[in-house]
Amino acid sequence: MLTYTSQRNLAGKLTSDSSVANLETMDTLCNEFTREVVSLKPWPFRDRTRTFSTNTANVHYLPADCGKVNTITVTIGSTTYTPRIIKDRMVWDRLNQSSDTSDTPEAVFIFDNFFKFYPAPATATTNAGTISYKKTQKDLSIADYTTGTIVTATNGATTVTGSGTSWTAKMAGRWIRITDSNTANTGDGEWYEISSITSVTELELVAPYNGTSIAAGSAAYTIGQVSIIPEDFQMVPLHRAVEHYFTFIQPEADRAGAAKGLYAEGIKRMNAECGGYGI
Repeated sequence: MLTYTSQRNLAGKLTSDSSVANLETMDTLCNEFTREVVSLKPWPFRDRTRTFSTNTANVHYLPADCGKVNTITVTIGSTTYTPRIIKDRMVWDRLNQSSDTSDTPEAVFIFDNFFKFYPAPATATTNAGTISYKKTQKDLSIADYTTGTIVTATNGATTVTGSGTSWTAKMAGRWIRITDSNTANTGDGEWYEISSITSVTELELVAPYNGTSIAAGSAAYTIGQVSIIPEDFQMVPLHRAVEHYFTFIQPEADRAGAAKGLYAEGIKRMNAECGGYGI
């Protein structure tokens, strides 16, 4: 897994310049080209769902990381409705010439960062809704966290306990790796997504821990901020950033060409392995 810190350090090595100014430049380039790769196509790894509740004000906000909406559904009792998404404002305005209300949605229109149903909800009773969408990529900017040790992590369980740690709620959504070694009570070296932080010394994983159980351990670990790009392809935006660096910032045709080739090969493999529509 290429965390923000490991990507930054590698960028310094690949450009032969680890000065603060250059690393900040490479941070910007890596973030821009990560978004470029993510937005190239509707990759399956971008798929997310969030829930919401209907309201009579008929104003429902999109998730902050929503790029493109796939579907919006509303469940009333045991029936799930999928209203058609209207993309033409004139069509939406014609529909709303009437003041019809109904708890059964027929259509939905997206206004920038929120959406409305037609007809508008009729009652104050809230119904459960689900929005399926393509996630956007936010900038990586937070250094790896390694303070303290891991005391317990049980095979098949999602709870991880630390000692000397100061974990915060903001770490949810990042990834943790408990360092692997030949000794007992150490990790499996695999990366696990963090679901939530229970306390400064306890967190929950999205998926159960698969390594040998740690009991009364003192294992080293890393919590890192990573992109939504699958692990095997997280170098792709960095290759693009290095190509840009050696094309425009410190021109060296051979190194720019090599990075360009690695980027192209990475995109080719992503197309083959990550599915979705062709570019």
